[in-house]
Amino acid sequence: MAFALQKSAEKKSSKRSPLAGWLGKRSKSDDDALPEIDIDAGVNRALKKTEIPEKKSEDKDPQNDVRDALGAIEAALYAIDRIRDTLEQACEVVVSAKDIDDPGGRALLAERYDELRLGVDGILNSVDPRAAMLIGSGQRHFDVALGGKARYSISPAKLDTSNEGLNLTPPGEAFANDDEIERILGELDTALLRADRSAAGYCRDAQYLIARMNGAFE
Repeated sequence: MAFALQKSAEKKSSKRSPLAGWLGKRSKSDDDALPEIDIDAGVNRALKKTEIPEKKSEDKDPQNDVRDALGAIEAALYAIDRIRDTLEQACEVVVSAKDIDDPGGRALLAERYDELRLGVDGILNSVDPRAAMLIGSGQRHFDVALGGKARYSISPAKLDTSNEGLNLTPPGEAFANDDEIERILGELDTALLRADRSAAGYCRDAQYLIARMNGAFE
């Protein structure tokens, strides 16, 4: 379970946009690697471009739509960062249970693991309202008007503990046997991978929207 136990080499900065970190994040595949991007500077440059046509009164303002979409993506990435931190803590708890023979000690660690597991749902229940439609309880596609008939759709990602989400099951046997521990470590490994893929997908969405506003596809 090397992937599940892998820790970040650098401590996260609370003031840095998660888009910068994820867009610069190295992937297992070179094809998935994304360049680091400054979201704030990208949006500001895009909105200052004089060639963006003035909106018609009946049309939605694409500038505002893109701003709203980027704000939702950024908020979602902050939440995914918190989910990933929680999953890494859970991995450490589960691995430590393997070194304990006492059933009572294992049961205490199982309780701690279940608290962390349920904490994932807690993060999603209290997510920033801007991100709720992408990863929260009110999920739906985020349709972004790009001007004229052009639109871009951002897909939601289910990251709760349910079978349709991260599929994290409770420790029903209180870590009494190694088989349950190994099963849960496998679930955590898969959950971390799914969280990373969701974050990378949202960073690609942000990259496209900023490039579009900068006229890269005109």
